Amino acid sequence: MDPVEIAQKFIAVDSVTTQSNLAIADVQSQLLEELGFEVQRLEHRDLMGVAKVVLAARKSPDSRTSVSSTPVAYFCHNDVVSVEGWNCEHGGPFAAKVAAGRVWGRGACDMKGPTAAALAAIAALAELPQSAPLFFFVTGDEESGMAGARLLTDNSSFYCEAVALGAVGVIGEPSELQVVNSHKGGCHFDVCSSGVAAHSSTNDGLNANWQLIPFLHYLQQLHCRCLTDASLQNKNFSNPTLSLNVVIDNEPAAFNITVGRATCHIFFRPMPHTQWEVMLEEIKRTARDMELELSSIRCLSPVLTDAERPFVRTALGLADQTAPASACYATDGCCFNDLPDLIVLGPGSIEQAHRHDEWIEIEQLHRGTELYRKLFRHYAFA
Repeated sequence: MDPVEIAQKFIAVDSVTTQSNLAIADVQSQLLEELGFEVQRLEHRDLMGVAKVVLAARKSPDSRTSVSSTPVAYFCHNDVVSVEGWNCEHGGPFAAKVAAGRVWGRGACDMKGPTAAALAAIAALAELPQSAPLFFFVTGDEESGMAGARLLTDNSSFYCEAVALGAVGVIGEPSELQVVNSHKGGCHFDVCSSGVAAHSSTNDGLNANWQLIPFLHYLQQLHCRCLTDASLQNKNFSNPTLSLNVVIDNEPAAFNITVGRATCHIFFRPMPHTQWEVMLEEIKRTARDMELELSSIRCLSPVLTDAERPFVRTALGLADQTAPASACYATDGCCFNDLPDLIVLGPGSIEQAHRHDEWIEIEQLHRGTELYRKLFRHYAFA
């Protein structure tokens, strides 16, 4: 199988995360079955209520081979970000055009290209005896809340089997084929204040912002702490801070109506070896002390696999690298904390993802296929 052709086939299917992923899941499920996988389909609705499906697949060992190796689990997603603003000289977002040594299209890098490389690598091992189970997991809402990853961990017998067997896990997000053993998580919640909406020319209204402003001042001070407090930083990341971000919504937002409700959306990126949970509790306590409302708290823990674990050292050796890297983005891996051996490893660069002209280098696709082939063979094939 050619990873470029597979990537083109995947990119050609519109699977923007605000829509259902059933069409691309059908394409990938068929390909998995052709490669000898048994496929489970876990249907659900994402955080926006859109119908989605998670694919959980297992390729069993050769019946003639004793199970003596370590199982491998590969994780990916088939949804892509919005195509709004797409502007590429090589065609539309789903044209999947090959030009200038690259494959162009939405999802080429994040992450239909890496998924294609993994499947091409498995196909290249088809004639070898398989000595351990090989698992392949595909979610459809990684870009819109990651509910599919949690559904996978809670409901897939294949995922439970992978955990029970001590499988090593590979998340195929683009890492320029660098072994990544840690990445940030994500934490989002709302703090709200209520007032009374009325015509601004009268005294009948109460602007909700007045109650919120002292809390915003507190957040500004907290932001400064995040930039200076060593307990809230991790120097292993290229951006060593928690990236505290605040967005304010007013309802109504017309200048001639007093604001009836003000919502402060808070987001930060938890890192390993920081006191982010202590900070979260402080924010919540401060909001309650100021008699503000807390809602929609969703936290995804960061990922960290010790750099000295045998799996990380083996992956580094196969990739001809000496030390693992860290990534500032989050992945579905935030939900897979019952897998002690988990890395990010995939072709392409995160800098090429989510762009108005997303692409992946063909050379990266072929190099990724070869590295995946080595990794899968080392662990699951005799």
